[in-house]
Amino acid sequence: MRPNRLRTIASTLVSTHHIYYKWRGHESCANRVPARIGPFSFPKHNAGAFLPKRALSRVFAVIAIASLLAMGKLWARSQEGVPGAQGPTRQKQSPLQRESSCVGSSVQKITFPGVNETDQQMLRSMIPTQEGKPLGREQLQESLRILFATGRFSELSAECEPSANGEVTLSFANAANYFIGLVRVEGGPGHPTESQIVNASKLQLGEPFSAEKIKRALENIKRLLAENEYYRAVVTYSQRKIPETQQVEITFRIHSGDAARVGTITVQRGGLYSVGQLEDIAHLHPGDIVTAQKVSDAIERVRKHLQKRGRWLAQVAIANKTYNPALNTVDYALAIEVGPRVEIRVEGFFVSKGILKRNVPVYEEHALDDDLLNEGRRNLLSYMETRGYSDAVVTLRREADPQAEIMRVIYQIDPGQRHKLVKVEVTGNKYFRVEDLRPLLRVQAASLALPHGTFSQALLRSGVRDVENMYRANGFAQVKVEIQVQDNYRNAKNHLAVTVHIEEGPQTRVGDFQIIGSTQLNDPVFQNLYTGPGQPFSDTRIADDRDIILNYYFDSGFPNAMFEASAIPAAGNSMNVTYNVHEGERFYVNRVLISGREHTRPYVVDHELQTLPGDPLSQGDLLRTQQKLYDLGIFSQVDTAVQNPEGVQTRKNVLVQVQEAKRYTFNYGAGFEFQTGVSTGSSTQPLGKNGVSPLASLDVTRLNFRGRDHTITFGSRVGSLQQRGLISYQAPRWFNNPNWKLSLTGFFDHTLDVSTFTSQRLEGSVQAEQVVSRKVDSTPVGVMNYRFNYRLVKATNVRVSPEQIPLLSLPVRVGEPGFSYLRNHRDNDLET
Repeated sequence: MRPNRLRTIASTLVSTHHIYYKWRGHESCANRVPARIGPFSFPKHNAGAFLPKRALSRVFAVIAIASLLAMGKLWARSQEGVPGAQGPTRQKQSPLQRESSCVGSSVQKITFPGVNETDQQMLRSMIPTQEGKPLGREQLQESLRILFATGRFSELSAECEPSANGEVTLSFANAANYFIGLVRVEGGPGHPTESQIVNASKLQLGEPFSAEKIKRALENIKRLLAENEYYRAVVTYSQRKIPETQQVEITFRIHSGDAARVGTITVQRGGLYSVGQLEDIAHLHPGDIVTAQKVSDAIERVRKHLQKRGRWLAQVAIANKTYNPALNTVDYALAIEVGPRVEIRVEGFFVSKGILKRNVPVYEEHALDDDLLNEGRRNLLSYMETRGYSDAVVTLRREADPQAEIMRVIYQIDPGQRHKLVKVEVTGNKYFRVEDLRPLLRVQAASLALPHGTFSQALLRSGVRDVENMYRANGFAQVKVEIQVQDNYRNAKNHLAVTVHIEEGPQTRVGDFQIIGSTQLNDPVFQNLYTGPGQPFSDTRIADDRDIILNYYFDSGFPNAMFEASAIPAAGNSMNVTYNVHEGERFYVNRVLISGREHTRPYVVDHELQTLPGDPLSQGDLLRTQQKLYDLGIFSQVDTAVQNPEGVQTRKNVLVQVQEAKRYTFNYGAGFEFQTGVSTGSSTQPLGKNGVSPLASLDVTRLNFRGRDHTITFGSRVGSLQQRGLISYQAPRWFNNPNWKLSLTGFFDHTLDVSTFTSQRLEGSVQAEQVVSRKVDSTPVGVMNYRFNYRLVKATNVRVSPEQIPLLSLPVRVGEPGFSYLRNHRDNDLET
């Protein structure tokens, strides 16, 4: 007879802040099935509904256990099925011995059915129940809690199977959660685009999949289609689950139907124009196909039309939009408030219209309010001060003329005397040189390029603030900067001299410095901090160090890292600084899952991955992977994410989702070309009648050639005067080596040159490029270029003397080998 087995059921009730567990034991030997810990899942009932029942069950259980323990045996409650009662009939149970054959037995093996072996090892390392150790009830409960918190399972249960040697095999049966993977759109109308539809679904790569999210996605897509006037659209979806990766691919199928058209257009409130005139201005007429962008552009056209005529207070909006299902049309009611005509001008000083538009933001923002007008006043004052009018006063006033429907905005400028800044002097500085401080002041003495210099109170105040911040960042917390402006300097009328006097005060430096709580102190990043023994002390430097340290930890797989800094005054104007780093748990890459490839070979993507299984989970590596894949030029979209980002497991799957660009690109055209000097008869004169030739062109580009990041390009131009053809092959990673690039080019040209001779030219070139050195950030520095060119030129139908044929058109056959070396140390290639 098989030994009795413990059957334990773990169920959960969900509330706002807690998860409740309840356990019960009873004897079961009738069915002779493996002991099972029942489903560990979130029930779909209201969490609070079972709490009273649970509390009542606990009371009865305590009373029953206490009474049975007095007799020395534990009996399970039994109940015969009640005829006609709802729910399943309970079976009569047998007695249970106090010691179970599972609990307390040594665990021989722990398995997770349906989970790959790599993930099984990771899950086994997370739970307190371990192989070779006794099975404990509390450990088993904690194991279930931890496994469920990983987010990988929607249901979880445990089964134990005793073996002949007295050990047990523990199996965690489960129903896996699935996570959002590739999202496709089929049958999109074009506007909105497929990318816009995917974005509207709000399905984020790697997040848990649920029916509620799909429901919201369908609603969002239908709303987007309705905004683009596809009111009859039908949206369905299908899903494909991939058990090996726990990903689900979702495809939305759209039957957009006919787009709604413009019905009637009415104007609810008054305006200057009739409905027909507004339709012409807005480029929106009854019967037009409607899109959200087209309606928005129509409103903007009407608004700009009114603003160009001085109606800066005009308000244009759609007051009502009504869909007519029977006709599949949309009726629009426009609300237009024309407002008065606004005139903006300057009095008291001549300011050109262009300068007025640059300084008054009303023209740029296409709006009129007090904030913009006051900003324009400040800008005009600053403009006057930089022109030498340091005593200028700018006021703002409004004048209304209701009868003429005009509102005037007038900037009154009193320029005062024009000054010339002849001297800028800095005194009292010891720690910084004058050459370091002068650019911060922003005021400049007069020179040949600036006859009156650059001076304004606003510039001076801003410069003083920058100087003080620079000193404080270098440990001078008590620095003071005083400004003295002297007019009529050296008895010269309207000449200004600015003196900047700096009282540096004592400098505070770092005394003792230590970093505690970090296990990564040997990394070079900690040797390049702004704070260190003997270095200037400032809050700015500590803030910079905090950003450096946290960015390093976030980029090294510590997403929960925290930083604290403390400073204690010490002798001699110094501060003892302590950085306390709380690293938190480190996360690693479990697997890298790639999706979306159709024609691209796997190794092409694998070579660009900057994060691999076992590496620390780094956001920087994910961004670099994304950039590298974009640089291949064969993907139109690349997304990277972490699967199950909220799960507690320390090894995460990284998702790389790519969308291949269109492999073929066609460009074609047709036209005419003209050429003078077309001969008549046997004339050899270069001048003659004008000639006309039809011309056709066809260019074809093939990306992702043979599943690699190789490109073939064909270009042609065909006419009666000239025929040209070009074909090229680009292999950026020759032999899968990122330091080699191969280019093959072939060119053919057949040209009738001013009716004097016919030139035929055939060229071919082979070029290999090798990167021999790079910077720390992998930017190429030294590049070797190896090339070989072959050229064959023929000249036929020659009607002039050979000396008159251009040098490059003379008959020749030549091969030209060569190589070159380029060394580039520029920080920015655009700067020469």
